[in-house]
Amino acid sequence: MDSQNSPCVTLPPGAYLLEGTRTPGLNSASRARAGFSALDLAVQSANALLLRCGLAASALDGVVLATDASQAADKVRQRLQLSPVTPLQQCTQGLDAVARASQQIRSGDADLLLVIASDAAAAHGSSAISESAKRLAALFEVAEEDAEAYDQACGQRHSEAEQSGLFSPYRIALFDRQGEAYNSDQTTPDSGACALLLASAKGCAQLKQRPLAQLSSQALARAPADYPSLAPLLASTRLLQKERLGLNDIDLWELPDAPALALLANLAAWQDARFCERQLELEQPMGRLDPTSLNPLGGSLALGALPVSGGCRQLLQQADTLHRHALGRALVCEQQDTDQAQAWLLTRAEEVQA
Repeated sequence: MDSQNSPCVTLPPGAYLLEGTRTPGLNSASRARAGFSALDLAVQSANALLLRCGLAASALDGVVLATDASQAADKVRQRLQLSPVTPLQQCTQGLDAVARASQQIRSGDADLLLVIASDAAAAHGSSAISESAKRLAALFEVAEEDAEAYDQACGQRHSEAEQSGLFSPYRIALFDRQGEAYNSDQTTPDSGACALLLASAKGCAQLKQRPLAQLSSQALARAPADYPSLAPLLASTRLLQKERLGLNDIDLWELPDAPALALLANLAAWQDARFCERQLELEQPMGRLDPTSLNPLGGSLALGALPVSGGCRQLLQQADTLHRHALGRALVCEQQDTDQAQAWLLTRAEEVQA
């Protein structure tokens, strides 16, 4: 997945995803045996990314760290050997960290920013989302059997992606204090980290690398309290309307699918004329998206729903797929908290040869 050297390529102004790495998803038993903390995972992922890019920490204009760990910023600064004057911000959501970094780049305040997101012992699932999904599934006549079939298909897509080596370019090996390596994703993970290098057009030119994708636009939405599982639908719809795009204008989708019933109910809602008119204020239904474009590597059902780092992992996966297949647009959406979601539009980096 390494971005290709491009000494004669110029890019329009914007924020770009230049490169990234992620750790394997670890289950609680492996994490406990290895003794990894959220900071350990964050630092290993970040160091691997800097090494891959041939970049010293001193070259960064700043770091945005997303983690629930307390007093993390000072420890990360020390372990990454950051200068005392290098700005380091902390938040609790990976996609919020991406939003902060992107804004700094667009405003001209930075050219190279490192985003790190890390989970350790993350809680699984939300009963409120599951109950909401069941009510919406009944409303739109989505059966449990449909969710089971989708779950199986996710596992198959993930297995095929693994066998094809699609995760290997950016998934690093973790090493514990005894030297034992952890290099594959585990079932029911509760821990993992992802590091992303974001750059301006000037930053890409300085490193002489083509970016994987441009971070083009973002939208947030909050769902009604009784139906929190609608948040991804609302955020994705808002982003599409903001950019004047339809479902068929998106080549790749990454939508929350844990539980599968929530995703399938949202897809059915997009096809329901009454719902789209009353709840989305649309004259026509949004329509049906191409199922082959949805969560092509298996989604969160297969890779695990990590609340802090999962969105960054999804951005990296979709940017890589967009880059490899020379596609135009990808939409990545993540459920945040219980009733909020954040959606991002990734676009192919349009290059102008000098």
